[in-house]
Amino acid sequence: MKKLIVAEKPKVALMLAANGRKILGDFKLNGKLITKDNVLKETKQLEQQIKRVGFVENNEYIISFAQGHLVELYQAYDYDQSYKNWRNIPDNFIPNPFKTKVIKGKEGMFNNLEKLMKSTNVSEIINACDSDREGNSIFSIIYTQANCRKPVKRLWTDEHTEKDIIKAFNEMKDGSYYENLTTAGYCRMTSDWILGALLTAKATVELSGGKEILNVGRVQTAVLSEIVRIEELNKNFKSQKYYQVVAKFKTKEGTVYEGVYEENFDDPKKADDFGNVLKNKVGKINNYNVENKNNYSPPLFDQTSLAIYMAKIASLDPDKTLDATQSLYESGHTTYPRTASNYITKSKADDFAEMYSKIASINPFAKKHSFNKNNKRIVDDSKVSSHPAIIPTAELPLLSRLSFDEKMVYEEIVKRAISVNFPAATDRHQTILTGIDGFLFKSTGKKEIEQGWREVYSIITNDTSLPEVKNNEEVSIIGIEKKEVKTQPPKRYTIATIIEFMESCGRKIKDEDMRQLMKEKGIGTGATRANILKGLQDHGYATTKGKSKTLYPTEKGERLINILPVDELKNAEFTGEMEFKLSKVEKGQVSKDEYMKDVVALYNTSISKLKKTDAKIVTKSNGSVGKCPLCESDIVKRKGKFGDFYGCTGWNNGCKFTINKVCGKLLTENQASILLEKGETARVSGLKKKDGSKLPSAKFVLNKQTGEVTLDFN
Repeated sequence: MKKLIVAEKPKVALMLAANGRKILGDFKLNGKLITKDNVLKETKQLEQQIKRVGFVENNEYIISFAQGHLVELYQAYDYDQSYKNWRNIPDNFIPNPFKTKVIKGKEGMFNNLEKLMKSTNVSEIINACDSDREGNSIFSIIYTQANCRKPVKRLWTDEHTEKDIIKAFNEMKDGSYYENLTTAGYCRMTSDWILGALLTAKATVELSGGKEILNVGRVQTAVLSEIVRIEELNKNFKSQKYYQVVAKFKTKEGTVYEGVYEENFDDPKKADDFGNVLKNKVGKINNYNVENKNNYSPPLFDQTSLAIYMAKIASLDPDKTLDATQSLYESGHTTYPRTASNYITKSKADDFAEMYSKIASINPFAKKHSFNKNNKRIVDDSKVSSHPAIIPTAELPLLSRLSFDEKMVYEEIVKRAISVNFPAATDRHQTILTGIDGFLFKSTGKKEIEQGWREVYSIITNDTSLPEVKNNEEVSIIGIEKKEVKTQPPKRYTIATIIEFMESCGRKIKDEDMRQLMKEKGIGTGATRANILKGLQDHGYATTKGKSKTLYPTEKGERLINILPVDELKNAEFTGEMEFKLSKVEKGQVSKDEYMKDVVALYNTSISKLKKTDAKIVTKSNGSVGKCPLCESDIVKRKGKFGDFYGCTGWNNGCKFTINKVCGKLLTENQASILLEKGETARVSGLKKKDGSKLPSAKFVLNKQTGEVTLDFN
């Protein structure tokens, strides 16, 4: 009898086979031994090979894999075909029990796992999916759909190195140990369905008469509401002028500095009069204060802080940062990415020390300061929940093999692992309060006296030092002038700052300990925020502009928030409390029934408010190039992994219609509109074969029954 190991992806299955050889034994693929070196050198080829055969095995173990989610919840119409028309869905319809189905197009992968799970040659299943709520959920729903009853062990890894895999296999626990995590995954999945897919159907019917799909959700709507709130503040903002009085002083040694009067003036004449009265006076130092302040390196990365940082320094979208860290993790080069911790445990200190001794070959700054196991800014068991911070492993990559994004993200993870070992930067802060006839003018200055960790980042600070003065020292006044200042509107969110908002529910948090406490009350999680922001853009609710990727709501997004009568869904703190309660389910402090009772209550409240509202959305095209031939939703231009395409706004409800590039040519918006309306375009030029050679012009033809787009060269 053998044990079946189920990884979340083919690449992870290969890494388990390669780095688990000392405990699992050798595995061969197409007659070739699977080793770490050939997995890293021939990743794509080996992934294709293992996908074709479905698993690898030896005398004791079979290693197979999912491909992310293989099973999903039923859509409403799966329970009753009449529900394809959302008007037919009863107001009190909530499935009990929820049913599941294999995702279309993934039947082959599921059937492979089901067959292996039910094999008489398999005695036990080992869940080796990602070590988090989502990974547990992916395995659990596959296991249940396959109607498997065999005992389950849970492999829990922080990294995919040989050392960690061996440790994880030796410390495996029964699957039941993680029952609360599985329950939380179920609650998240079903609550998102109720407050997402189901409530979307009801909102669409009640607010737009079914003419425009209005996607709502527990998290997405709260984030959109905040983006809209800031936009409305900007639209209604009227800049106002005020005036500061700035005095220029000169010490006896001849050093000049400026001070600003502590009160502002609304009237420019009053500011002038005030300055004129003081011009011929003498200034006196009322108070001179000097203080050295330590500025410590930011802590090790968790997924949220890494996403924020990469968005700020490289304008990298959060989903791309997550993709890069996931790939680095699967290759064994960094630790588990979806962590909410910024620290490591004492048990990981030796691993950190081993890694730190090696990364000097990538970044020589690691040679300057050694790792101290007693450094509480790195090692703190009390601040680690499921997984430690994202750090490099001792398995260093060949940088030339990494993608551009992977290399960029990896190098920043390395820098952070080094900078936390450096001493604090120290700045000398000066404050002078200069009095003129009792009126105080404030001056501030700062100078770096110890570079500390900033050296790792080549940060150069501005020297704004003030002169050395003494209390009661007299200074001469060499000028007083009025300075016009305009009030500024609140800053719109960027991709980076909206993630900060989501993490803290909008609270301004500077203290690191408080930030740790607030994580469980944020909107979404480090693992989901990237997809939430992507969903807002995919649904046509928000867009980004400029290098910093400033977020703007679309007209469609503003209309939804202004018309939606369910305030709870628009409230960030309410959403954060729901996330906090879900974390309590994960800890066994709140039951599934208690959590779902709150979800159903919110759904029923939402339905009641939707039924009572008289407000309706007047449907506008909002960038639409036409209607979907399959579901009548709007077709809009989108950006995908492989470039621009036209997609259906009803994709989240199962519609897969798209107009993609054909022979290297994407239709213009005008051409796409004609295709959707008339079923064919005029002849289109610019078509090319795969080798780049030109093709003759052709018509794009749409089959409105199947949604298929073809070329007609006749």
